[in-house]
Amino acid sequence: MREIKTLSAHLSALGKIRASTEDENLIKAIDSITPHLQRTHAVSKSKSTPLSLDKSGIREINNLIFSCEKIIGSKKPQWQILAERNGWGPKV
Repeated sequence: MREIKTLSAHLSALGKIRASTEDENLIKAIDSITPHLQRTHAVSKSKSTPLSLDKSGIREINNLIFSCEKIIGSKKPQWQILAERNGWGPKV
């Protein structure tokens, strides 16, 4: 989302991420921003102009970027993140 590419390319990339994840929180976050991005793309007069979504100022997009960076920073595999969200943890 920080990459500079067309809005259509951003939508396509988000769709691929959505299809490949089992993370319900990530799916909900992507679903919350997709309609806005689709509307913006539909009314845009310059569809080929590259842009970075982190410069949009849209709260939901900024929240998604922050959440993704936090998860990436943890360096945990997706299965572990999902397991921990569902109460899994090492035995003590």
